[in-house]
Amino acid sequence: MIDQHWTFDRQSQTPLYLQLYQQLRQAILQGAFGQQRRLPPGRQLAERLGLARITVSQAYDQLVAEGFVVRRPGAGTFIAHHLSLTKTNVELARPFQPTLSPWGRRVVGTAVPATPKQLKPEIDFGFGRAFPHIFPYDVWRKLLARYLSTDDVMLSRYGSVAGFFPLRQALADYLTRWRGVVCTAEQIVIVNGAQQALDILARLLLEPGEAVLVETPGYADAAALFRLNGARLTAVPVDDAGFCVDQIPAHSQARLAFVTPSNQFPHGGTLPLERRMALLHWAQQENALIIEDDYDGELRYDGRPLAALQGLSADERVIYLGTFSKVLFPALRLSYVVLPSALVRPFVQAKQLIDRGAPTLTQAAVADFMVEGHFERHLRHLRQAYGQRRQTLVTALQNHLNGLVKYADEPAGLHVMLYLPEGIAETAVVQAAAQVGVGVYAAAPYFMAHPSPPAILLGFSGLSEPEIAEGVARLGAVMGKLLG
Repeated sequence: MIDQHWTFDRQSQTPLYLQLYQQLRQAILQGAFGQQRRLPPGRQLAERLGLARITVSQAYDQLVAEGFVVRRPGAGTFIAHHLSLTKTNVELARPFQPTLSPWGRRVVGTAVPATPKQLKPEIDFGFGRAFPHIFPYDVWRKLLARYLSTDDVMLSRYGSVAGFFPLRQALADYLTRWRGVVCTAEQIVIVNGAQQALDILARLLLEPGEAVLVETPGYADAAALFRLNGARLTAVPVDDAGFCVDQIPAHSQARLAFVTPSNQFPHGGTLPLERRMALLHWAQQENALIIEDDYDGELRYDGRPLAALQGLSADERVIYLGTFSKVLFPALRLSYVVLPSALVRPFVQAKQLIDRGAPTLTQAAVADFMVEGHFERHLRHLRQAYGQRRQTLVTALQNHLNGLVKYADEPAGLHVMLYLPEGIAETAVVQAAAQVGVGVYAAAPYFMAHPSPPAILLGFSGLSEPEIAEGVARLGAVMGKLLG
């Protein structure tokens, strides 16, 4: 046997025999034994390595079990005859380069790039985050424990692909009362995040090359999914009142429109009734469907949340998306889609081929959370807490950036998008803010056309009010320096 560098960590949780087995296996695969097919006797190797004989014996046993070596009584332990004894196969091996399908190539070309990892800023205005002290975790733990402490057959089998029916019933009741959605429980499907729903819808509804109307700026992940499935994106601008329906191209042949009418993402703004009716009229005229993403529709701070667009459609031309990520906690990864009646069966059948459904235990706990009144109490608490944080942010902007930035003054949502003054680059602001411990985020990825106006996003849901005030003060100071 050629000289081998052996290393053993006696403090590791991996047993010594497994550490030895792994190194022996690697040496065999790499041809490190050369032409020597016989492994050293167990006693000899144990003495050489300072290990117990039983440790070496157990390592050899594992190699035998997996077919790397064979034992010949009276002769010893030998490398299996079908394994190469040279380094040639290792030296010639090259990393596998898969040939991607057209869909796979589109994944590489259209996927939203990951945000570079950076040191966590002292004050992070990341958006979509939850403030951990607001959610009633004590209630949530009790609801989970309710099912974990029983032998309910619900936990011993797969649940419905469409979702836990009591949760769908609770959602139908809530959406009818509070969001103005017209639906039955049978029209609701529980999904593992809104992205899964969008992916299934794109596959079901779009032919390669067909046009989809999207907002600009808008939800970049949705646009990436439509593009991935072969769609051509038609970017429609937004203003302080949301999607500009009158700027849909006159000869557009889009079969689908993706909008955020309750609170436009990321610009801000609520689609007024006149535009809602015009959008529905467009869908009727063009025989198209509308996907309404109501990602934070519950989070309005000056009265009752506005009714959903879906409830205005008399002919089921609106697909309604909702999520628990913003109002419960992001790690839940639980969303729902309200489908036109004719789409329920194909959607569920497609979903059945993709996964077996969202975790039943989690769905059951959320259903009880809703039915027992915890959900609506939590929403009231959220609106009060986040409303105060948003007001703190607006006041700080007026104190430190008054006249320098523009933003939609919409009392809703979890972030504010700041349009920067001319002559200042958003990347420069992001970098300068980072130098003083403040994390703000560039808006460029959310625009469908470039160059885009310089803008940054400030989320407030994950910060305390003092942190918001201090963060904006620091931001104002660095922007003052950048502007000279």
